[in-house]
Amino acid sequence: MKKIALFIAAATLMATGAMAQKSLVKDVEKMAGSNDVATLAGALEKITPALTNPETATNAQTWFIAGKAAFGLYDQLQGQKVIGATVDQNMMNQALNSGFEYLQKALPLDSVKETNKDGSFKLDKNGQPKVKTKYSDDIIKMLTGHINDIAGVGNEFLEASDWANAAKAYNKYCEIGTSPFAKKNGIVIADSTLAQVRFFEGYSNYNNKNFTDAFKALSLARQLGYTENQIVEYQTSALANLVQDMIDNKNYDQAYTFIDNALKSDPTNATLYDMKGFTAEIEKGFEAALPFYKQATTTNPNYAQGFFDVGRCLYLRGQEFIEKHTELNTKQLAETLVPLYREALPYLEKAKALDSANTKAGQIIDDINYKMEQMGVK
Repeated sequence: MKKIALFIAAATLMATGAMAQKSLVKDVEKMAGSNDVATLAGALEKITPALTNPETATNAQTWFIAGKAAFGLYDQLQGQKVIGATVDQNMMNQALNSGFEYLQKALPLDSVKETNKDGSFKLDKNGQPKVKTKYSDDIIKMLTGHINDIAGVGNEFLEASDWANAAKAYNKYCEIGTSPFAKKNGIVIADSTLAQVRFFEGYSNYNNKNFTDAFKALSLARQLGYTENQIVEYQTSALANLVQDMIDNKNYDQAYTFIDNALKSDPTNATLYDMKGFTAEIEKGFEAALPFYKQATTTNPNYAQGFFDVGRCLYLRGQEFIEKHTELNTKQLAETLVPLYREALPYLEKAKALDSANTKAGQIIDDINYKMEQMGVK
């Protein structure tokens, strides 16, 4: 009997908690319709617990009200700014960024299956349950109506070096701006604009060390034709950081797959082949890496790192031969080493010519010339 009483008490507490959260949402709904900045800011603070509470977090109404309050706060601050009043710019920008996030979460939740009096679902002509929405029209109007504002907010965050929020704002501009409902409402964004915004999104993520999203955004920008601001270098560097992390965790197959997928859309990027060679060298040794390094040099005849890596691997092949054959004399070693060094030198010399800062190339060249002299070869 005692256990039953405890169970009933717990159930009562849960029900009370759920009712409290739903009551909170209704209270905030009234506040979200205000034109007062303080009231709207209070509404956003007050509804925060409902965004994570299981009883309200899956309800479109919760997210819609939060979004409405956030958009209202942004609009009121923007209105004050237009007439010359001093406003909290960061609060204004954060409000719109959050508002987009809230409404994006509300939209897919705003679909309810219509029911008959007996509780069964009403069916459409295709025999599928009919679905009605309550907030979607308002959500779409708010999102599309502020599409240019969110890009401006991204610029504000970028100038402030708030990389995470800048990336979020730019992503929202691109995702909402190219959505079917945006096009249906007459919003058409030129590819050149999308490409530039995707670059800024990727650049922001890169500076925030979110290399996964940086690579995705920069790849999209390049697909749209963006070629400015050293985008290839940023994209490749983002990928290199991702691959390095995979290698550090010995996820070699994942690294190969990631590089191969990148090569499908960017087959003339010599750095990707060099990166694949680096992965192979860490996992299996320089012999496994050599074909990829050579491919990097044929892909781009001016790619210094590729030429250095080929020359370095050929030099290492010679070092390995020397270590394994201590019984051979200088003349016997020369039969294998001289052709090998002659193959390596042009690669190393070109690497040095393309990148004068590469002192290692010069050091290997000097060592090869010394060994060649010892073997009586000029």
